[in-house]
Amino acid sequence: MAWKTGEGSTGRLLELSFGYFVFYVITGIMVKYFTGGLMQPPMAQMTYLFNNTLGGAAIALAVVVALGWVRLQSNQQIRWAGLTFPVEYRYIIPSGVCTAIVIPTTTLMYTLPISVLVAMVIMRGSVIVISRVVDSVQIRQGILKKKVYAAENWGVVFAILAVATNVLLIPIVTFLDAKGIPASRSVGLSGHSMKGSFDFLGNAAAMAIMGMYIVAYSIRIYIMNYYKNTRAKGVPQDNKGFFAIEQIAACVTMVLAAAIFYFGPFNPADVRIADFRAAINNPDGLAILS
Repeated sequence: MAWKTGEGSTGRLLELSFGYFVFYVITGIMVKYFTGGLMQPPMAQMTYLFNNTLGGAAIALAVVVALGWVRLQSNQQIRWAGLTFPVEYRYIIPSGVCTAIVIPTTTLMYTLPISVLVAMVIMRGSVIVISRVVDSVQIRQGILKKKVYAAENWGVVFAILAVATNVLLIPIVTFLDAKGIPASRSVGLSGHSMKGSFDFLGNAAAMAIMGMYIVAYSIRIYIMNYYKNTRAKGVPQDNKGFFAIEQIAACVTMVLAAAIFYFGPFNPADVRIADFRAAINNPDGLAILS
């Protein structure tokens, strides 16, 4: 018997979860392969960022255009500057701008001198916490009517513990040790094991990447749930249309950002700018496919 699923079914949830899992594993491996020393010589981080983002954005854009997902089933049409378009564009386009921030910051998180597992725990754990906050906000606004179960709150507790372990453990243990409190010994860390450990809070680049990721994802999750929870009676939840418009907005935003970094008055001696411009001039086919 063929496997068939419908919108909103458990089967569709399992399909999406499985696909997400498989491609996230491949994504993590690819980043470390290209930039972590498995490929020799390793590719510069900004070079890989450009090629990987270009490939992902191009494939998503090609899919939504080829399959005709760009026609959004809307609550209502509005006119602006002589044009008629779905009212949802007013917040789906900002969601696309946030997506344009989430995509490269996800790749940049993997390029940090931390393991793929740690990067994923920090990012996914943060998203779990964000999602619960969004639920609370929309419940208070009267947008979300569904019940939040205790198991969801326990999930948030474990997510916070996981993120705190990876982000706060080393700075806190180091601080307590300096105050004469043998914290490292209490948690089973030796001075040798802590030497050279990545201090997430003490790294400006890591905090900037994480900050942009969290803010952009918070806005995006709020918008996605606002869209889902405000469908007018009889108007279907057109997830494909939402995704299509969001991806188009994200692609336009990323192209504009790339143009600014390429043509803008940045210091050409800055290795990150030099690597990014070199990647635009000489795209790498294999890195694009990643």
